[in-house]
Amino acid sequence: MKNISIDISGKIDNTYINPLIEIKNIADTLNITFFIIGAFARDIIMEYIHKIKAPRMTMDIDLGIRVSNWNQFDKLINKLELSRKFKKTKEKQRITYEDISIDIVPFGSISNKNEKISWPPEDKVIMSVMGFNEVYTNSTLVRLQNNPSLEVKIPTLPGLAILKLLAWNDNFPYRSRDAEDLLFIMMKYEYTEIDDKLYESELQLLKNEKFDNQIAAIVLLGKEMRMICAKRTIEYIRNILNNETSEDSSYNLIGDMSITSKIDFERILFFLKKLKKGFTAEK
Repeated sequence: MKNISIDISGKIDNTYINPLIEIKNIADTLNITFFIIGAFARDIIMEYIHKIKAPRMTMDIDLGIRVSNWNQFDKLINKLELSRKFKKTKEKQRITYEDISIDIVPFGSISNKNEKISWPPEDKVIMSVMGFNEVYTNSTLVRLQNNPSLEVKIPTLPGLAILKLLAWNDNFPYRSRDAEDLLFIMMKYEYTEIDDKLYESELQLLKNEKFDNQIAAIVLLGKEMRMICAKRTIEYIRNILNNETSEDSSYNLIGDMSITSKIDFERILFFLKKLKKGFTAEK
């Protein structure tokens, strides 16, 4: 799906389109690129592209912007504020547009060798942006509006699954919704137009899973997550999946996935083991 333009113009309310147009126009003048992440990306992929109803619709927008330094980040935020359509908040990564809250997370060369960013000048707020570069590079171009034209990048579902898993792990126990979203992606991946893969290029995988489309899709999801990741990210995610599925695990991920799900513990554990199977499989 890399860099293939998908047209869903007219499907998303102007409440979200209008701030994105303003941000895109200003970001373009600064040669800054970005992609939509978080629950809004989930809604675009599931609800508007694949017609799969999301468990909850978000009222916020999360963006990842690719920048080299904090000067670039500050220029963007300041220009948005000068437009008088956006307001800064006490949270350094957050601005508002009317009733919409927008989080803007910088990634790229701005991060340190451990793929973390720390917000100046205090450097007290530290955030991991591991996986952002890989997911952005493998993102999909989506047309959200025709006139005026608005095309933005969003993660593929395997890319979004990577970001959700990493965000949950880095912020536990405060990000249970990321765990819930990961479970949702796993459960619904079979319905996201992957039949051609399962019955052609991945037929052996489907046979190995006894033609259970849902389980084969979860294994495929894990496999495609790995294909996106850099070596360091692979090792990091492998450790998370090992820790959350081992016999001596505290099963924190399953616990958070279960908060709003009616699926029992053993079934979720089975799903995660299949995700791990796909992710850890060598080519």
